Amino acid sequence: MTVLLLNLPFANLAWPNLGLSLLKSALVSRGIDCDLDSPCFDLAERIGPDFYSWIADGFAFVLGGEAMFAQDYFGSRIPDLETFWKEVILWTEPLTEDDRADFFTVAGAIPPFLDDYFESVSWDRYRIVGFSLTFQQTLASLALARRIKATYPDIVLMFGGAACEGGMGAALIELFPEIDYVFLGEADVTFPEVVRRLLDERDGSHAIDLPPGVLSRSSLLSPSKPDSQATGNESTRCSARPIALSTALLAALPAGPVPVDLDRLPFPDFDDYFSRLAASPLREEIDPLLFFETSRGCWWGERNQCAFCGLNGSSLKYRFKTPARAVEELQYLCERHGIRKAAAADNIFANEYFTTFLPALKESGLGLRFEYEMRSNLTKAQCMQLVDAGLAAAQIGIETFSTPLLKLLRKGTLARHNLQILKWFTAVGIEIKWNVLYGFPGEPTSEYVAMTRLVPLLIHLKPPLAVGPVRADRFGPYHSHPEQFGIANIRPHRAFGHLYPFDEDALSRLAYFHEFDYAGNREPLKEVADFLDRVEEWRLHAGHFTFQAFDRADGVLLLTDTRPCAATFQRRLGGWERLLYLECDTAQSLDRLCGRFVEQFGEKTRETILATLESWIAEKIMINIDDYYFSLATLRTDMP
Repeated sequence: MTVLLLNLPFANLAWPNLGLSLLKSALVSRGIDCDLDSPCFDLAERIGPDFYSWIADGFAFVLGGEAMFAQDYFGSRIPDLETFWKEVILWTEPLTEDDRADFFTVAGAIPPFLDDYFESVSWDRYRIVGFSLTFQQTLASLALARRIKATYPDIVLMFGGAACEGGMGAALIELFPEIDYVFLGEADVTFPEVVRRLLDERDGSHAIDLPPGVLSRSSLLSPSKPDSQATGNESTRCSARPIALSTALLAALPAGPVPVDLDRLPFPDFDDYFSRLAASPLREEIDPLLFFETSRGCWWGERNQCAFCGLNGSSLKYRFKTPARAVEELQYLCERHGIRKAAAADNIFANEYFTTFLPALKESGLGLRFEYEMRSNLTKAQCMQLVDAGLAAAQIGIETFSTPLLKLLRKGTLARHNLQILKWFTAVGIEIKWNVLYGFPGEPTSEYVAMTRLVPLLIHLKPPLAVGPVRADRFGPYHSHPEQFGIANIRPHRAFGHLYPFDEDALSRLAYFHEFDYAGNREPLKEVADFLDRVEEWRLHAGHFTFQAFDRADGVLLLTDTRPCAATFQRRLGGWERLLYLECDTAQSLDRLCGRFVEQFGEKTRETILATLESWIAEKIMINIDDYYFSLATLRTDMP
């Protein structure tokens, strides 16, 4: 075997690593032998799937999993884990002593996991080992890479993935002597080419021509300090040295080629993942999904990037697969692995797919249940088309229920769009994944007063998964142009100072998550405390209350309301009132409603319609949002 690709903790156990699976296919198609292994299973089997998922999901944005592996790599060169718990985790969320005990139990399993996994692999079978880095895989990969390099110095170690994008990848190869090559962006083109050139090179010098978007240690090596000044792990665990990259190189990192025609990508090879899952004692506890992509980039971000969003890094350009190719790939994966559940890696759904991909997918007869990320400004017809095609879960960038705040974020959506899609998908049982953000630069806090009153009326709808302050993520406008938003002192998230023993400049280049200071030293958490309390109550009472409208065959609309704010448990609407309430299932302006209902029911005046709408608002079964009237009940047609 020639190449080994590794998916370290804390990767999700429920689906294969799509990037590595594509790279394996690319290598195999060129006649290069390749294995793909998932040590994340080894750790999950050691600590249990519940603890594993708790760290992977619950600590993703404070990098709790990274902190555990940082202790193994750096030891006494960084603050201890107790300090991390107090100064990073408890700063974010008031967890309990039991939580702390569980966290330290998991942390205690990290060194033996690394040692046992290292001893279990026949490393001399491989010439190249590649690591995929997302934002809780960096230090796990480095800790294992150090063990490999110390014993097998001739194995070439390559790093790539989202945490290596642009300057972050350059910082990694500068600061960590284990890394031989780093790929600074999408590597579908560059990785197979570099592997082929290395395998064809015979003198062991690794002196190969590199395509743009790739950095190598051998081509950049210049000592940052004499060997005698190497500290701790650098001198005892690895023969290589850190390097110093020139300011000019850092200022103009080369962008690598990205696939423009996604139809030319290979089908991902998930065989190793499903073989590992089948052999795992956890196989009965993991409900696997296929992971697929139909597009890359973001068509909205190309036009007007959301102010806080750094997704897609330097590859915002939107590209999508033809419908025929997308369906063909899903058919292949479903038939090969016998699974009919899937999640898309796409950051946004292509508008063209409503008339192309979705009809083709339904016609295929796959019976696929899938998850997609999408914008909130879909029509009800589009939402129901997605459901009809097999949508089971939707990731939606709702963020807030204030149109002025959405405009500050450059979302290109309105508050009524967010409310509509939340209600429509709740009504048909779609799992909705969304978050509440606050603390936007320049936000008028008066918007939170209105939202504080609104939230108790929404308690029958799907609550947010998480609530938190907005960040200045790398590659996003807040990070790139803070002066445009009146923010200052952009700095790495406080976790990074506990993960790495480096100066502020190095941390800034390594970090994806960043904090900032507001103009006037405002403290958003205090300003929006009442709103956050209402949202937390919503989350605590998820699924406890309903507000449903049953449209009966006898022409009666039966409203059944168990919300704490309900004026009455049941009410019946008939005639034009029934039609008026149903019309507002999609938010409507008063002019549009009057134009229809005064014409259809001549005796009804604008004043009568307005009085009815306002009475419903007083009874909390309707709201006025940005001068649009919106019915709050989820619509049902299956009257018991």
